Amino acid sequence: MKKYLLIVLAFVFTLLFTSQVSANTESTVHDEMVWHEGEAHDRSFKSEALLKLHAIELGIEIEGKDMEALSKEVHEGMLMKKAAELGIETEGRDLEELGKEVHQMMLMKKAEAFGIQTKGKDMKAIAKEVDEARIKQMAAKLGIKTEGKDMKTLRNEVMETYLRSEAEKLGILTADKDSKALAREIQKAKVLKAADKLGIEVKNKDTEQLLDEIITNHLEKAKELKVYPFDRKKE
Repeated sequence: MKKYLLIVLAFVFTLLFTSQVSANTESTVHDEMVWHEGEAHDRSFKSEALLKLHAIELGIEIEGKDMEALSKEVHEGMLMKKAAELGIETEGRDLEELGKEVHQMMLMKKAEAFGIQTKGKDMKAIAKEVDEARIKQMAAKLGIKTEGKDMKTLRNEVMETYLRSEAEKLGILTADKDSKALAREIQKAKVLKAADKLGIEVKNKDTEQLLDEIITNHLEKAKELKVYPFDRKKE
């Protein structure tokens, strides 16, 4: 039962973190940096600093909790928050059932936004159509031709095109680097840029340590200056 709940929550959080993707391709990169997908497709945070940020934003106490416990609370907090936004009753609800309801309602709203007909279709089919529409919309924004390409190929091209474009803006060399390497370098460059603007000493500190310092000691200033991880543009 617990494993199944993780799968349901994974679907919900995939939607939660990609809810702005159609308007903001950068959130895709952000997701890849924040999340690690493991067995059963459940997702866990791979950045303790960004996990801490989500906990702060949800009003969750951080002190004395390990990453696993905090990650669980953040997952549940995000689910409850989204349920409330959707007008779904949460009191006394089983998390598994609540997760499924949130997932379904979010999918239906996305399908409606994309003009996808849902009558007579199961949720798996609707999810597939929503994902395809989202990828095609992102491709169009990036000037990528979609004709004759399967979704896996197109998805990879969208990610690679965006990453290379973003890397070039930051002066990062892209030759012979895969998407994961570029994503890491983009994050590192953005964190260093943020640290510089916030007056943080960077010597002998890795990206995660700097990010933790930004979130722990300079949160409000980082938001004010709109530096990473608060630099994502919205349309």
